[in-house]
Amino acid sequence: VLGLEGANSTEFDEQTPHPCVIFMPEGSRIHKGGTMRLGSRKTIFQTRDCITAKLYGNVHSVVERHRHRYEVNPEMVENLENAGLRFVGKDESGKRME
Repeated sequence: VLGLEGANSTEFDEQTPHPCVIFMPEGSRIHKGGTMRLGSRKTIFQTRDCITAKLYGNVHSVVERHRHRYEVNPEMVENLENAGLRFVGKDESGKRME
């Protein structure tokens, strides 16, 4: 989307010059047990005209199960959105892309 040479997820390339997906800051790289973002989390749709909201019956939000340690790099969100990528779901704080 941004045309960044070598852009990648740090899960696959820790030395990527453009980390688009990163290890969640509150997680521990040393202690793997209990460091995942687990359980039911609310996702708020940012627009009602997205396919995802329509699939859920045009609701404003959904609660879905999560199980991961990585997230979209928050430092890249604004640039990605300015380039046309739509994050149609965000967490309740609006800071984590879903």
